[in-house]
Amino acid sequence: MAVLERFAELARETWMNLAERRYGLSQKPLSELSDAELEEELLRRRRERAAKRGGPGGTPSSVSAAGDTQRTAPPRSRSPEEQQLHQYYANLELGPGATLDAVRRSYRELMSRYHPDKHLGDPERHKAATELAQSLTRAYSALVTHLGG
Repeated sequence: MAVLERFAELARETWMNLAERRYGLSQKPLSELSDAELEEELLRRRRERAAKRGGPGGTPSSVSAAGDTQRTAPPRSRSPEEQQLHQYYANLELGPGATLDAVRRSYRELMSRYHPDKHLGDPERHKAATELAQSLTRAYSALVTHLGG
């Protein structure tokens, strides 16, 4: 019983720490932030994530405080086929130009995680998992064909 009590105490402490967390430049609790402050916090976090990733394509764009994206490099237009391939890579959580082995690994991992048979007891989740599995399968098939596998 002592282990369960300790676990419950740790969970309560963690929950309280999360509830007391401070956000934004004003360090207010999340529930007290105005819409403008929430938007500012969101943009700040997006900028941080983009900086960690190096930005899409090596930081070609930046987000202003108003929320609009300003391009520092001219936008490259893509054909519909290229756009579809980029979407397929994104569906498999891969970057454009991933190898055939990476596509196979990602497909298998995602299918094992989101397979519809894991959600037989819940009709809503089963339907969502089925749609996701179909999307993953379409992306995998198209990429295997494109990569010559």
